[in-house]
This record gives sequence, structure tokens and C-alpha cells, in this order.
Amino acid sequence: MLNRTALAVLALLAACTMATSVNAHTTLKAANPAADGTAADAPTEIRLSFSDRVILRFSSVELKDQAGTKIATGKLATDPKDQMQLVVPLEAPLKAGTYSVKWRVLSVDNHRADGSYSFQVDR
Repeated sequence: MLNRTALAVLALLAACTMATSVNAHTTLKAANPAADGTAADAPTEIRLSFSDRVILRFSSVELKDQAGTKIATGKLATDPKDQMQLVVPLEAPLKAGTYSVKWRVLSVDNHRADGSYSFQVDR
């Protein structure tokens, strides 16, 4: 009986540990312009907010128009007041249309995460 109880407790602890490490990966919490949203006016930058601090040196963001053409952006940076935010300055106003953002980050816990989303610009 004691052995069965000890095994059950060990199994439960192992399951909790695995669940914690799976949930520890950095996720995109918010974006501006918003994912699947519409910006009334052309944005001057793209801001991505993550669930953990990101390492700028190993992070990237790519912006493409609806034809798949890469849009030139300024130098990627983190917000000096919030190391969980990546800031992508835009070199020129975006024209009306649909855009896709592809991001890849390395968080301070050394986990890579990536994803993509799209948004629209009205004018």
C-alpha cells in the first residue's frame, strides 16, 4: 500500500513539473496593430508584447504586404521601460491593405518562440 501511494505521489509531482515547464514558454500577449484587427490610420510602428522578457539580439520581426512583399522597417528594439515589448519602427506609412507579421523571439529563459498574425490598414 505504501509503495503504491509513493508511486502515485511521484507520478503527480512529475506531471506537475512537466505541465509547469510546458507553460513556461513565452507567448505573444498583445500586438499593436492588433492581431486580426483593423487600424483606422497607418501605424508608425508595430509593438509586440510578450509574456516574458525577450533577448533582442536573438529576436526578429518581418512585415509583408498582401502580395507577400517584404516591407522595409527600422531597427528592431525593445521598449526601454518594458523588456517584454518589441518595437518595430516603420520606415514609411503603410498603404491601405492587409499585412502579415512574422515574429521569432528568444526569451530570457532560453526558450525560442515564434508566430505570425495579420492586420489591416484602412487608409
